[in-house]
Amino acid sequence: MVFFLLQINQPTIKPGEFMNKWFWMKAKILFSNKQTKLIVYLTLFVSLFITGVGVFLYENYKDILDKELNEPYTELLQINLGVTNRAFRESDDQAVKISFHANTLAYIQGGPETRQSSAAQLSSILNTIAFHEDIHSVYVLDLKRKTLVSDQSAASVTWDEFPDRTWVPWVELMNKKPLLIKRRSFGAANQDGTVELISLFRPIIADRELIGLVIVNVDYDRFFSKIYPQTEAPQYIYNLDGELIYPKLTEQVPTEELNKGIEALGVRPFGELKLEGQSYLAVQGFSDMTGWRWVSLIPLDELLKNVRKVRDMVLLLSLVSIAAGCAAIFFYNFAALKPVRRIRELLASNRAVSSSSDMHDLEAVVRKLLEEFDTRSSVAERSLPELRSKYIQDVLMRRIGSKELYTKWSTYFASWTQEPLLAAAVSINRYADWAAAAGYSEEDQLLLNYALTNIMTELLEPNWRVHCVQLDKENLLLVVQARKYDVPAMEPALQEATIAITRTVMNYLHMSLSIGIGQVFGSVPELPQSFEEAKEALSFRLYEGYERTIAYSGIKERDRLTDAEAQAWKTDLLGSLEAADAGSWSQALARWEERVREHPVAPESVYAFVNEVIGDCSRIIAMRGIDRLPVLENYTEHQLRMMDLADLRQLLQQVAEAIVSGIRHHKTTKEYLAAQRIIGFMEEHLHEQIGLQEIADYMNLSTSSVSSMFKLETGNTVYEYLTKMRIDRACALLSTSDLKIADIAARVGYQNENSFIRSFRKIKSVTPGKYREANKSY
Repeated sequence: MVFFLLQINQPTIKPGEFMNKWFWMKAKILFSNKQTKLIVYLTLFVSLFITGVGVFLYENYKDILDKELNEPYTELLQINLGVTNRAFRESDDQAVKISFHANTLAYIQGGPETRQSSAAQLSSILNTIAFHEDIHSVYVLDLKRKTLVSDQSAASVTWDEFPDRTWVPWVELMNKKPLLIKRRSFGAANQDGTVELISLFRPIIADRELIGLVIVNVDYDRFFSKIYPQTEAPQYIYNLDGELIYPKLTEQVPTEELNKGIEALGVRPFGELKLEGQSYLAVQGFSDMTGWRWVSLIPLDELLKNVRKVRDMVLLLSLVSIAAGCAAIFFYNFAALKPVRRIRELLASNRAVSSSSDMHDLEAVVRKLLEEFDTRSSVAERSLPELRSKYIQDVLMRRIGSKELYTKWSTYFASWTQEPLLAAAVSINRYADWAAAAGYSEEDQLLLNYALTNIMTELLEPNWRVHCVQLDKENLLLVVQARKYDVPAMEPALQEATIAITRTVMNYLHMSLSIGIGQVFGSVPELPQSFEEAKEALSFRLYEGYERTIAYSGIKERDRLTDAEAQAWKTDLLGSLEAADAGSWSQALARWEERVREHPVAPESVYAFVNEVIGDCSRIIAMRGIDRLPVLENYTEHQLRMMDLADLRQLLQQVAEAIVSGIRHHKTTKEYLAAQRIIGFMEEHLHEQIGLQEIADYMNLSTSSVSSMFKLETGNTVYEYLTKMRIDRACALLSTSDLKIADIAARVGYQNENSFIRSFRKIKSVTPGKYREANKSY
């Protein structure tokens, strides 16, 4: 009856529409059954659980594998970064010294009459610098005249005449950049003799105007031969413009495909890439010196092959469980659906079937549940130490404005509070001796420096927020913020903590540390001042000795060594060297050390004085033709300023002993004896009109032989030395007699009084009469 009414009263529908409604009606009936629902839920739960476990195990294994692979390769990248950065810093230091050198400015700013002589002197200096094994050549460019001087030529040449011109396109960029590093070629492309170079450009500034450039060219192949190779995971280096710097040719991955992968990696320290259908783990780092991007690609396909099989088997098992659940639902409900199928057959026998109003309302059987997971990216956390170090160095060098300074501080140090900060300068004592004694390679030294940073961070972390910046291989900067100490207690607490650090580092690394602590400062713009205070405190290691923690608040301000005192001590010390008397030198050195300890002056002035003395000693070595001293082979003023007073004295003693030994040997040479004969002849005939010809006749030599030999032995020409002897004799007569100036002039070989007065004033800067008034003793 119901069926009849439905058939008569409802409008007819097409068979296709009926089949669609039949499907939904069957689904409605199936899912209204509790047993069916239970099977569906169990099937979905089991399959999802199996799938989830498989995916979790696969992703967890990949994550562990990525981390395990990332850490050693990241450390290797950092080691190579350190090696190249140090090489570039050394080249940059040379470029900066050249840009401020007096001969450089004389060449660029001098007139036409002096340019060639200045160019010759400058070329000699450049040739010395280019002697370094890594440096291919050095150029100094005059931008106004478009000329240059190089280590390869003693004359100034125009740009057009110079064979190497591939650097010209980058000259204009130096108006906006303080430093530029570019890869280029010396010689025509694809020809024999072409040399790949890495060129470092530094500006020469005068009166805030760019007047010239210094270009230090580093040999490409020799430079990159020093990095640690990774045969299984090749390294790629990109410059700031995204150009591939290293290697010259890509073998495993085509350049275009590699560039796409690097672009997809972005700034993440590591991540997986798909290149030409193969999976790689890419590990990268950024150089704070050059801005270069270092990338290492580690193949993953072979490593993940077995785990992918496990994953696929688990997913297949999940699909089997779903199929089993569906089969169970089908067989379970087969009998229940028999009446429905029978109704379908009955309805299908009639072309006119009822519409949806005779069926149950359809309900949604599938609901999509979308859930977003907000996860913190590991990229920022892994890149944070490098970003912090670069930021702190920018603050120290005052390379960023106040707005950017505060913005980056709040970004990079978001976990830090607004509490006061402290800066500490950490220095490794006797670094070269420590490294040489244990036979550490460059890579070992980098690893141990890395261990030093970790030890300091680990010991400070419980009570301090800390960040360590590696300034060079011997010096570090610590920026710390107390977690629980108030301002008055911060400095003593940090001093106590650093004392514990020095002991721990000595026990584990056999490394001696000295630490200087600056004063507490309230905001990051004050960091440079606090760091300068920390360095000044550290300089008092001169008096305190090694393995000390020195606070700036605990040191007393010291006066600088006066010029008069410095000159007196230099005269006392160097006089014994000229006399080749090691005993006198030792006594003078002991008196100087005792004077410095009893009346301490500013450490900076002591270091400057010792550096001047060593410079004078170096000139004596050069003038006397003494072999280069081993103790001065690796001498730098930087290393000098890391010594205490005892080490300074030992260094000066070693230099003096070597010089005295060399001078004594030199005094036995025929050239020295000949020079002494000439000096004796000049003393004996000082009152006469003698010159180079008379001296040559006396020695039975040519004038050119006498002139060159005397200049080489004394550092003065015959005329200069004779004039100095005459003026010294005149000074003695002016001080001890009442002879007229004209008579004194005649006694020292001047026939004309005016000539004598001019020579005297040129050397003594006063007239003979004024000198007599100031020095008479009769």
